[in-house]
Amino acid sequence: MRLTITVVVFLSSVGERAARSQTEEPEGRLQRIRTKTVAQLSQLPNFTCHQVVDRLLRTARSGSLSPQDRVEFEVAFIGNKELYGRLGESRIEEESLNSIVRNGTIGTGAFGSNAYAIFFGEETEFKYIGQSKKDKQMTFRYDFQVPQEKSHFLLKHDSAQGFVAYKGSFWVNAETLDLVRLELKLDQIPSHLGVRFVMESMRYTKMRIGDTEFLLPRDSEMAAEDESGVYSLNIIRLERCREFTGQSSVTFGSAVESSTADRQDSNP
Repeated sequence: MRLTITVVVFLSSVGERAARSQTEEPEGRLQRIRTKTVAQLSQLPNFTCHQVVDRLLRTARSGSLSPQDRVEFEVAFIGNKELYGRLGESRIEEESLNSIVRNGTIGTGAFGSNAYAIFFGEETEFKYIGQSKKDKQMTFRYDFQVPQEKSHFLLKHDSAQGFVAYKGSFWVNAETLDLVRLELKLDQIPSHLGVRFVMESMRYTKMRIGDTEFLLPRDSEMAAEDESGVYSLNIIRLERCREFTGQSSVTFGSAVESSTADRQDSNP
């Protein structure tokens, strides 16, 4: 009899949990989404991925997008920030992607940093929009914005750089509250930077690495246009995500601690 009661209570709790996500107040749901997303991101230091970026370019004169090149590197999310490594090297310790990719449009943060800043930071303002279907899933949509004075989004163009306000939207699965898509846009850009807009879109899926499933932006896009009319499109995807053991180097201010991370392949 006890076993029967236990099973009934368990099934009821599952149903209640699904119903709660549909009926609870948007603010309460938002807190659960933020807590869950930050918890998922905290697991990311357990592995590294091979990142492939196909870059396309359209000039003001050409009128059509043309392939520019493909860049590839290793990326890991450690200490709430992304670190990078060159192909074939055993260490992932570069804090700046510019030391690996020196030319053309390139962005950072798609792996985990952007989402962490949005969901963890107290400076983000959220607004519930409603339910909608996104990427073949029923979702809840929230919009967000971060003002320039509180932004950690650094935009660089030639020799100019500055922190820029951004806004966007995210969609979560209506039942599990897992991220489905995250989009952000920079369009209130100071004129001295010479950039009209930057937009990013990240589509999330669960990827199995070893014995664990992780929610990752398996593919994403970044588009940007400067004031001369040059339009860049980066198509980004993660491949060959691997577990690693050991320690990795992280630099904060003047404190430096480094060692080699030994990585082991596993299926994506």
